[in-house]
Amino acid sequence: MQNPRQPDLLVLKLIEKLGDADPITRRNAAGALRLQGVRAVLAIPAISVLLADQDPRVRNEAERAIDHLRTAAA
Repeated sequence: MQNPRQPDLLVLKLIEKLGDADPITRRNAAGALRLQGVRAVLAIPAISVLLADQDPRVRNEAERAIDHLRTAAA
């Protein structure tokens, strides 16, 4: 059983992928984090960096992810 105080390994791996050189990988990582819900709330600061990404699809997915995670955390 996972310790609730320990970050989820999947979430940590996805956070790493947010910094990938490939925009498709960044977009997919943000989308996957969005689907993790409350487990991924700690990723909001890392996803926020993507709001300034050069690729509009990455920015859009980052915005969707942040909105969803903030709702999940409420």
